[in-house]
Amino acid sequence: MTPPTPVQRSFQLWIAAVVVGVVGSALSLATATTAPSPLAATGGLVGVVIGLLFLGVVVYLALRLRAGDHWARLALTILGGISAVFTVLGVLLTAGLGVSIGVVSTIVSLVQAALIVAAILFAFQGPANAYFR
Repeated sequence: MTPPTPVQRSFQLWIAAVVVGVVGSALSLATATTAPSPLAATGGLVGVVIGLLFLGVVVYLALRLRAGDHWARLALTILGGISAVFTVLGVLLTAGLGVSIGVVSTIVSLVQAALIVAAILFAFQGPANAYFR
């Protein structure tokens, strides 16, 4: 059975979020390699590796979502929801504390969060719900 349009859109948005995440990781890696200390650079590199592994899991789950696996939709909703909430809270917290993480990094983070929220919403539209039953 071919996935309905909302499931296809959700899949595309998840992949777009991953692409934005890879760009964000590349920016973080560039920042980590110019860190003032080796410990900071190592910490940044570890963060990038963990982030890329997480993005790999998201790609796998998005493929399972497109194949109609209800568990993948739930897993993406939980992981994506947590990610979007923490991204927005992180941006607000750093701004509130007067810490600058960079305009580009902030924009990348917020775009990724918006893509995730949109992907979750598409995954729960009427035709998508019928597909997962």
